This record gives sequence, structure tokens and C-alpha cells, in this order.
Amino acid sequence: MAVETKNEILDAADLLFGRLGFEGATTREIAEASGANKALIHYHFGGKEGLLDGVLDRYYARLTSALVAALHGEGDVRERMHRLVDAYIDFLGENPNFFRIVQREAAGGPRMDRIVARMGSILGLGLPAIREAFPVTASGPLAAEHLAVSFYGAIITYFSYAKVLEGLLGQDPLSERSILERKRHIRWMLDTTLDALEREGVDRQEGA
Repeated sequence: MAVETKNEILDAADLLFGRLGFEGATTREIAEASGANKALIHYHFGGKEGLLDGVLDRYYARLTSALVAALHGEGDVRERMHRLVDAYIDFLGENPNFFRIVQREAAGGPRMDRIVARMGSILGLGLPAIREAFPVTASGPLAAEHLAVSFYGAIITYFSYAKVLEGLLGQDPLSERSILERKRHIRWMLDTTLDALEREGVDRQEGA
């Protein structure tokens, strides 16, 4: 029963943090939405800060699991990177509250350190595979870290600016069709980048 109650409280906190923001949501509202009382929130989580940690931990555990499964399956580096970006896009499409909560804090919120602490390992997941396949990404402007940040930005911005894009493009960017098109576009960008890295590697070998 305790685990079920904790999950119900986290579900309510997730919903209200996504809708109202951390500052806007209150423990009273979270307690009412979960059907629990405020005393249980403090007992299980110590207060609203602990609730945010619980919500983030749950999201990042699921995201890490999805990305690791995508990355460690069969196939060459190109196939694995395709699965990696697809898994990330799918996760964001299925969990709109996640990027709302994260983006508020990542944009300079007082709890940004919580996002940094959890994102470090995720951002670096595909870096060893890229460096191994393309030695030119070891450092400099083609460094694997730059590539990871560029693709992260291309993916997350699409979701965080969904309402703006809807007004600009005249269509729902979060519809199933739009997300599928976005995945295909990101795959194309990825293939174009990997092709360029292959050529760069050949050019450097020939020039050595």
C-alpha cells in the first residue's frame, strides 16, 4: 500500500508541476489530487523539494532504460544512433510533462542543479560509440560532445516550442504524423552528419 500511495502522490505532483510549475503547485493541491493527506507527503518525501526529486528520478530512470536499450541492441553505429534518437523523441512525445518540468528548471530555475546531475550520464551515452567509429570526433569542432549537444537541441527545442511552432506552421507538431515526420528529419540530419564524418576521416587519412 505504501508503494501505491507514493506512486499516486508522484503522479499528482507530476501532473501539477507540469501544469503549474514547481512554484505554482502546492503540497495541499498535490495531496488533494492524489487523495492522500499532506502528512503522508512529508512522511514519504519530506516536502515539495523531495517530491520534485521523486518525479525527476522516476522520469530519468525510464528515459535511461529506453536509451540504453536502444543503444546496446544489434547493428552498426548508424543503426544504433537511429534507435537512440527515435527512443528519445518517442519518450518526449509520450511524456509532455517531463520536458515542461525540465525546461523550466534548465532555463535558469533555482533547481537547475538537479537537472545537471541527472542529465550528465544521459548526454554521454552515445559518445563512446561515435568516437570509436569516427576518430575525428575525439576533439575540436567535430567533437562528439558538440554533436550530442546539437542533436539534443534539435530534438528538445521541437517539443519545448511546440505551441509556438503550432502557431507558425499551422499544424499540431505533437500529432502522431508530425512526430513521425520529425523523427525522419532527425534521422536524415544524423545520416548527413555521419556521412560527412566518414568523408572527413578519409580526407584526413589521405592527407596524413
